[in-house]
Amino acid sequence: MLRIGYLSSALNLATAMVSFLRFGSNNALFIMASYTLLTLAGYRLLQNKRTLHLIPLLTFSCSFLLYNVTYVLLKQINLVDLYAVDWRLEVQLALPLLVGFAVQTLLKRSGNSRLV
Repeated sequence: MLRIGYLSSALNLATAMVSFLRFGSNNALFIMASYTLLTLAGYRLLQNKRTLHLIPLLTFSCSFLLYNVTYVLLKQINLVDLYAVDWRLEVQLALPLLVGFAVQTLLKRSGNSRLV
């Protein structure tokens, strides 16, 4: 699962570079790059922990990747700028972490998963 996290972070950095090349330097580029570097630091800190501890960070990282790819696609066709909407923090940060912690809790309580 750690490899999936590193792959997701690499794809997030690639998306940030595409965003920079297509739209120039903006607030979205700073957010994409800084969140990706913070998740990489989180993966480094959780490297020797059980796989169960990686689930919230992995959920956040993968949903952040999907959000960024959607941002680049929608901005490219001039439909909407997802980094300019008011609900961005809830969708981008809070919701994936809540889902990740809920999945972690369910797996911990079930006890018969390989991840526990």
